[in-house]
Amino acid sequence: MATFLNNDNAIWLKHVNAEPDTLALLKQFPSGAKLELEIEGMRGNWVKMKTGQDGRPTLGFRPERGKTLEFWNSMSTRRGEQLSLRVVDPSDSYLSDIIPTLSEWSSPEDDVAFRDL
Repeated sequence: MATFLNNDNAIWLKHVNAEPDTLALLKQFPSGAKLELEIEGMRGNWVKMKTGQDGRPTLGFRPERGKTLEFWNSMSTRRGEQLSLRVVDPSDSYLSDIIPTLSEWSSPEDDVAFRDL
């Protein structure tokens, strides 16, 4: 898992400590691209910052509005700390969203009936 220094209103890639593949993935997103990040166990939607007026990319992500922004604002009390960071695989997000709808198949009887499958 990666970490980053929480020192601003955005996540700056120059402050991310991660495997080279993770950094390369984060850098390749175009301006305005949206992705899901998990910060300290909390998933949220983030946006790659806009390219500067001089044409250079802005290597950072800002929180989208709503719950992600509320969460990120609450993290201002932890400025100066290293926080955990994980890029959420879209298939993980899909599964976590759909699991509550499948609760009728989650019972002790089902566990017994299907334990050997």
